[in-house]
Amino acid sequence: MRETFYLSLRFALLWFAANYMNSACLHFTTVASVTILSSTSSIFTLIFGALVGVEAFTWRKALGVAACLTGVILTSGVDVSSSTGNDDESRGSFPSKTRRELAIGDALALAAAMLYGLYSVALVKTVGDESRIKMPVFFGFLGMINVAVLWPGFFLLDFLGVEQFSLPPNAHIWSIIIVNALSSLISDVCWAYAMLYTSPLVVTVGLSLTIPLSLVGQMVLNEEFASPLYWGGAAIVVVSFIFVNNEHASKTVQQVEGEGEENGER
Repeated sequence: MRETFYLSLRFALLWFAANYMNSACLHFTTVASVTILSSTSSIFTLIFGALVGVEAFTWRKALGVAACLTGVILTSGVDVSSSTGNDDESRGSFPSKTRRELAIGDALALAAAMLYGLYSVALVKTVGDESRIKMPVFFGFLGMINVAVLWPGFFLLDFLGVEQFSLPPNAHIWSIIIVNALSSLISDVCWAYAMLYTSPLVVTVGLSLTIPLSLVGQMVLNEEFASPLYWGGAAIVVVSFIFVNNEHASKTVQQVEGEGEENGER
């Protein structure tokens, strides 16, 4: 328990910064742009992982990451073309933003992607084996530490005029916050366990599967149907995830077989 607490203490601010930037960027730029830039976390994961020895760099993995980015750009490009136009009709419900605001939002999204890559690799490098840690306890400590350390930020940002501090005005907003908090906790725990069982790169690329899954959600909930280009990009994302996952699995099998042969020789 003590080791888990110290581990959470080491990652608390990094985890908060990545999540804060990933949310703050939505105030300045479009969801489609955020989706594209957030997907670049797979590139940072591959680079950071190769540098510290967590992820073995191969050209097949690089090809899979490039394919994933291509699919994300194709699917999100449909939304970009309809939400960043200069006229009100093409912009839809997205509010008008200046070039400076869009640049700030894109920079925050890119910084969040970089921090996610760094956080993923650092966590796997530190923990190593999934049996050494209980993820629900780890994230419980993360939340507790952030509340204990960062609460003065509410009043500081309010005093400086950066963000106005106020409690949720009604029960509807409270319910949104509670449901979002629980779903985020569950997804974070699953994400962290998945990294330890597979690799940071496989999980990072796998997060892009939210795009084709969102298509299903649009069809079921909103009766919206995407264009063939959107479906084509989503299919590329799915294929790239399978490709990267198979590449990781084959490398893992080769490594285990090599270790087995060395032990047999000894």
